[in-house]
Parts: sequence; structure tokens; C-alpha cells
Amino acid sequence: MDIRHLRYFVAIANAGSMAAAAKKVFVTQSTLSHQIAQLESELAVVLFERVGRGLVLSVNGKEFLGYARSVLQQIEEGKAALTNLQTVSAGKLHIGVIHSFLTHLIPDVSASFLKSYPNIRLFVRELTAIEIEAQVESGELDMGFAFFPLASDSRQIISEHLFDDILALAVPARHELAAVASLKFKQLSNIPLALMSQRFTTRRLLDSMFLRAGIKPNVIIEIDSVDALQRLVERGVACAFLPRLTTKPSAKIKFVTITDPKPVRGAGLIWRGGQFRSAAAQAFARELTLLVNAGR
Repeated sequence: MDIRHLRYFVAIANAGSMAAAAKKVFVTQSTLSHQIAQLESELAVVLFERVGRGLVLSVNGKEFLGYARSVLQQIEEGKAALTNLQTVSAGKLHIGVIHSFLTHLIPDVSASFLKSYPNIRLFVRELTAIEIEAQVESGELDMGFAFFPLASDSRQIISEHLFDDILALAVPARHELAAVASLKFKQLSNIPLALMSQRFTTRRLLDSMFLRAGIKPNVIIEIDSVDALQRLVERGVACAFLPRLTTKPSAKIKFVTITDPKPVRGAGLIWRGGQFRSAAAQAFARELTLLVNAGR
């Protein structure tokens, strides 16, 4: 068995047909078929079953696929380690970021990073924290930047804390609570709220706090956008929890501090455990850390 066998096997599994896979790996179908036959002979199992004009993984193929992908990924990481061992050179860096940071911190750190390392191409994707964790674990992303706690309990994912962000209750400027300095969490039971859905770390954190306080929140609208939450508050529709660090100033809203307990989210970097961190990824992390510390 050699690396070529594994590459061809994964290519067919991804493409679902011999013809499509052959185009992706730039070999003839006959060559691809011959190589897979060799692999199946060595493993003494059938890896694919024909369904119509396509191919699907057999039970054995499904079991073997994860191992094959892992081997190929480790080889790519080894090559990257050799390429970027000493300096940040030409290459690509894939980063997953939640919306709050995409519009607030990332433009500044990206500008600073690209000025220092002009030969690196940055690919920044806006994702939920759950999506970031999944794609860091799969190797699609080199790193992520999101709020904690992590949704995944996978040992493959590790977090690097950078700072804490406090959530405050944003209320319309003419709301009766606008003159209130602080509220206890249990006093929020009758206040009309706009919250994000449970796809987001912030909502899951708030739900756990509502549960501990023994109250049921009066959620009149769910909307998956921090900007939209702020607009709803400004229009007097509802109150919402917004991050003090990244919320744009507005004369139409007032912030009320929530205590007992105080809604605090940790934030920082998400890495794949045991994965080689390229010099580019480490450099970007340093730039981000410097920017965050300077803003404290």
C-alpha cells in the first residue's frame, strides 16, 4: 500500500463515481480501477459497491475512510511543517470567525498581518461557533476565533483564552428600564426579549442562566444576527443581550448591567489538538493577541 492508493480511495469516496474521481486526480478510469483493486486485494475486503452508475462505500469502506483521511491529513501537515518551519512564507491561512469578531476585530488584525506578511493569502469565513469547531477538527480551517464554552467535547479541539466579554441588557432609550443602573438576573422574567437561536453559544449560555435563576424568559422574537438585535432594540420592539465590547454606540439604546449572575463569555482561539500550527497561523494569533491586549 502506498499514499497513491489512499488518495485514489478518498477521491472516489468523495466523488461517488470512478469517472468523476479520475478527473480530479488526473488519471484514467482504468488506472484508478486497477489501483483500487490492488488496495482491496491487500486489505482483503471490498471497499466500494456499485449502485446504478455510481459507487458507494461498503461497510468496510466506511470504516477505512476515516483512517485514510487521517493519514493524508498528517502527511499534508508534515509537508506544511517543513515548508513553514522557520519563517512565514507564501501560503494560505484559513480562519473561521463568528460575526461579532468579523466586523470588529478581524479587519484590524488582518490589515496588520498582511502588512507584515504580504505573501500570505487569508481566507476568513463567517461561521457559528459550532461550525468553526467542526471545521477546525476536520482540518478545513487552520484556526478559529469565537466565544466559549466550546460546544464540542471532542479531545481534538482545544481553546486558547484571550479575553472575557460582558453581556449587558440593551433597552430602548425611552424604555422604563433605561434609567436603571442594574438588574438581577431573576428580575428579567417579564421583560420582552429578542434573542438569537440555540445555534449560538450566547443563547445557550443565557438559557443555562435563566434555568439557574428559575425563570422562563419572555422571548418574543428569535433572530440570528447581532446587528438585527440592536436594530430591534433601537426600534423599541424588545430588549436584547448585546456584547459591550463589539456593539456599535447608539443614542437610541441604553445598557443595563445584569448581576447575580453576570453574563460573561470567554473568547479566544480554537485549535485542533495535536495539529502542527503553521508559522502563518502562529503569527496571526500573535497579531490578534497584541490587538486584544492593546484594547484592554
